[in-house]
Amino acid sequence: MGVKSAQTNLQNRIINRRHSPERSVFFLALLAGTALVVATVSYRANGQDFGTPFTQDSGTEFAGGSEKFEVGYEPTPMLVVKAMLKLASVGPNDFLIDLGSGDGRIVITAAKDLGARGFGVDLNQKLVELSRQYAKEKGVAHRVSFYVKDLFKTNLTKADVVTVYLHPEVNLKLRPKLWSDLRPGTRIVSHDYHMGDWRPDQIVTIDIARLDRYESILYLWIMPAKISGRWEWRMPMPDGEQSYGVEFNQHFQDIGGVVRNEKGKWRLLDATLRGDWIAFSLISEARHPMIRQDYEGHVKGNVIEGAVTLSCGVKKTKFAWRASRKAAVHPSI
Repeated sequence: MGVKSAQTNLQNRIINRRHSPERSVFFLALLAGTALVVATVSYRANGQDFGTPFTQDSGTEFAGGSEKFEVGYEPTPMLVVKAMLKLASVGPNDFLIDLGSGDGRIVITAAKDLGARGFGVDLNQKLVELSRQYAKEKGVAHRVSFYVKDLFKTNLTKADVVTVYLHPEVNLKLRPKLWSDLRPGTRIVSHDYHMGDWRPDQIVTIDIARLDRYESILYLWIMPAKISGRWEWRMPMPDGEQSYGVEFNQHFQDIGGVVRNEKGKWRLLDATLRGDWIAFSLISEARHPMIRQDYEGHVKGNVIEGAVTLSCGVKKTKFAWRASRKAAVHPSI
């Protein structure tokens, strides 16, 4: 299926869904504006048996206790739980935090099926008690914990993965906390609701018509390093060593900037930031030929360490590269 036909098919499914219109408007805009940037995948149930450690009615007897909070209780279908964990690439070395954990199914499934550790928080005391009970029944109580706690007052610094199923306005309120608490590379997966102008790194749609709903959308973000500000480095060039400086501007993982030295200035090409990994290129002049410089490296606080490849015609030379931040600027988020 071509890109246009795939987008048309997906748009038709979104328009017909019974969920909130704002999600459809955002998603259609995203498809129109960044279809080549965000990967979109569809999963279909196809009668697969993912097991039923939790029913779709699990904990609903306590749902009334969540009505007074910003987000009510709605159990996530197990097909969606499995897809969320797969999208986040959860493994045995990961610590997962579920914000608004309900009956604990995401954290417990991550521990039981994938060997992860973690905890969940919810303001509903009864659901937290139920989660602890389920964790004991599934034999993972030593790997997971559940707390009655406000998600905005929860320390997220241990997380390798954060999962949420919250309302759009809550996601937007949560965004600054995620940015301040989480390490570069931490994966965030949201069920059904996006985070405004923070572009997802990947989008997955799940056909769950057999489960009494039409479909779910999952959004994945990889927490980017904070790289905004002025950086400097030196580079051996054919006509002698040169000093370079760049002023990175940043809007979450979207970055840009202009590189300058005594010989001129050049806009960054193909600038990419994924977690702590950064890559960009520029084309500059040395003597008379044009030289392409391809940089890649890992951000470690105020230092970037990696390599640069200089290309002039068919000849390529690779050097170690180290840049230092001289002045920080608060990124646009």
